[in-house]
Amino acid sequence: MKEHKNSLAIVLLTFSVVACTHSPTNTEFDNPAVSENADALVQKADFISPPLLSDTLDNNVLANTRNHHLIWQHFENKFALTNSYDHPHVVQQKDKFLDKSKYLERVTKRSEPFIHFVLSEIENRNMPAELAILPIVESGYYPRARSRARAEGLWQIMPYTAKDLGLKRSVGYDGRHDVYASTSAALDYLEQMYSKFDEDWLLALAAYNAGPQRVINALKKTNAHNSDVYWDLKLPRETREYVPKILALCAIIKDKELSSTLLHPIEDTAYLESIKLSKRISPAKLIQAANANETEIKLLNPAIRNLSTPIAAGYHLLVPKRDAELLALAIDNMQEAPQPTWANHRINRGESLSGIARRYGTTIGALREANNMQNNKIVAGRNLVIPLRQTSHKQIAAQATPKPNRTHVKPGRTVDEPYIYVVAMGDSFWKIANRNNTTVKRLFEINGRSADKPLQPGETILVD
Repeated sequence: MKEHKNSLAIVLLTFSVVACTHSPTNTEFDNPAVSENADALVQKADFISPPLLSDTLDNNVLANTRNHHLIWQHFENKFALTNSYDHPHVVQQKDKFLDKSKYLERVTKRSEPFIHFVLSEIENRNMPAELAILPIVESGYYPRARSRARAEGLWQIMPYTAKDLGLKRSVGYDGRHDVYASTSAALDYLEQMYSKFDEDWLLALAAYNAGPQRVINALKKTNAHNSDVYWDLKLPRETREYVPKILALCAIIKDKELSSTLLHPIEDTAYLESIKLSKRISPAKLIQAANANETEIKLLNPAIRNLSTPIAAGYHLLVPKRDAELLALAIDNMQEAPQPTWANHRINRGESLSGIARRYGTTIGALREANNMQNNKIVAGRNLVIPLRQTSHKQIAAQATPKPNRTHVKPGRTVDEPYIYVVAMGDSFWKIANRNNTTVKRLFEINGRSADKPLQPGETILVD
């Protein structure tokens, strides 16, 4: 890779979050295609996403580390909860893990691109190193892991908690899959739980899994008031096993003989660099301009749903450290990408993807890419994201000028913002309001309309 003389600063940003109950997930083991005959532990796997990593990542960087200082040795000196490693519940979980040596090698290998970054963020906050192992139990270190309960990401965040955690979601982006943003949000939340439960990390971890109210209720029902109160609480089985699993994995890491033989060797060197974008860019054009590895960029930035959708200024793009300067220079030389504009279409019975594409003046390929579709199959009643041309946005702005102090259309809308709706034959304000969980009064309000002006097929209005 060509080197450049210019030295560029790579700036990291700390995201702020609002505390929110973490919904329990059941994600102990990572095999997404478990046979019916597998043992009970492995059968608890419920991931439907494929593994994050592949052999396409730079083997020269990620492999051949046996002669170097390993990250597991780094962990040994940073653990803060070692007094609990000998508890019978922890020992029991440790024995279960030791019976699954292939799992330990596989899951630690999958953590390779991210675990150094996560541990660094934890150390920057003076938090226990044990927290860097939490994503193994939560998600198997899949940034796009999804449980059957619909929790997603490294830190397994439910859809309805994403907003409270400060994680944005839009057509081309899901913050729950953003390794940088979700890690910051999860650590903020854990700090809040630590403060809430009188600086007890075991209670904080239990609250992360089960929610703080369950822990509070359990504390009220126990007569124990010592530093080991967690072990006396009557909590759901998953939570009773959750904390011991994290500690058991840490106990294995701390044991030099076990870590050297059972865990994938990972060099104690940062693999990632975070580039804070100073402008809105197209990831696809960046990859082309810098001749970067497309697969690697996609794997390291799983929150980006498709590369053709521009990502906003302020986003922290994770890139291989070896390529950071070249990519930063390429970004600096790129023109800012135009803001994308989107519509939302509810699929009607009898419609086809090709017909919907013609209706909106787009292509089947564009619809499939915007909606992460593998084929042309669509289902009546579901919604499709429609990428619109820039001119379409100008037309809708002219047609539906809101009253002063009202919400305006925002290109690249998030899930809470108004979107553009194309009126179909037979539509009425009442039908559109009913289908979109809003009111006729609200539609009139944001569109500057009244009942004396009926809708026309093909007309565009705002809906929120």
